[in-house]
Amino acid sequence: MVPEPRPAADFLRDILQQAGRSKSRSAYNRALDDILTAEQRPHCQVVGCRGGRLVVEVSAAPLFAELSGFRREEIRQRINQLVPEQPLAQLTFRLGGTGHV
Repeated sequence: MVPEPRPAADFLRDILQQAGRSKSRSAYNRALDDILTAEQRPHCQVVGCRGGRLVVEVSAAPLFAELSGFRREEIRQRINQLVPEQPLAQLTFRLGGTGHV
């Protein structure tokens, strides 16, 4: 059975939502550029941002342990200083390559 065609307005809404998410991810990426060292930054990637929660994927286990265990709140507060128009209530780190969806 063929699904019903979607109205063009639905596609436009999806595109605008994705563009907004991309813009906010860019702001958070710039903040991480300022917060993390040059050695740490290549191992961290913003993978999600919704409802005041930012998810950062970390590709190195020792760095994941440091950021999630010791620096999470410091980094969240610093991001909120650098991106005051989009404050974070929660910062989550996840280890890359572990099958998270």
